[in-house]
Amino acid sequence: MNSHSKEIAPSKALAYRDAFVTHVHILLWMGYSRLERSALPNLDEPAISGLICESIEAVFDDATSPDWVDEYDVYDDPPVHDRQRLGKYRRRVDIKLKSRRTRPRLRFCFEAKLLGSNNRVAEYLGKEGLGRFLDGSYSSDQTIGGMIAYVQNDDCDGWCSKIVAKLDAEAHKIGRGGSWTTVTITNDLPHTYRTIHKRTKRLTNITILHTLLNCTGK
Repeated sequence: MNSHSKEIAPSKALAYRDAFVTHVHILLWMGYSRLERSALPNLDEPAISGLICESIEAVFDDATSPDWVDEYDVYDDPPVHDRQRLGKYRRRVDIKLKSRRTRPRLRFCFEAKLLGSNNRVAEYLGKEGLGRFLDGSYSSDQTIGGMIAYVQNDDCDGWCSKIVAKLDAEAHKIGRGGSWTTVTITNDLPHTYRTIHKRTKRLTNITILHTLLNCTGK
């Protein structure tokens, strides 16, 4: 087994996972920060997610990027492999990042939704948003995943309040100590929050990191 891909000792696995999650969010910021902001209010979710992935690829190729970016791959709209759906019928997660460093490789999936005049919190929290993680459609083999909100009007604080108002402990299976909490992963992403959810189908509980990105053009 080569030095770039090896199994990590259990005593170090948690620390590496934390570093992985931090790097994933730094890469998200690095990709987002390269976008032309004025165009974002008029784009749909797949377009914004695709541009972020394209920008992250540019980060990988940039000679001035930190060395650690070489440990990661990014995937735009990749299919989710399960035993129920094959080929074109597979569900697709919006953005996935994967570590090259360990075996098994760590994976982090983001589901993204628009928040704006025609896009409601119900869609963000619904069965095709957060619900994909709760029912095991996404990240069934992982204990952590991410939601991204592309905020296209008003501001991130206002939309955060709307999400909290609609987040229901029973409906969204929030576990003990898992209520909406502000977290700091990188100072470049000030609107990042954590929830923890119980899951069925004998799956482990899952931590969701919510990131709200300003896509208002301002």
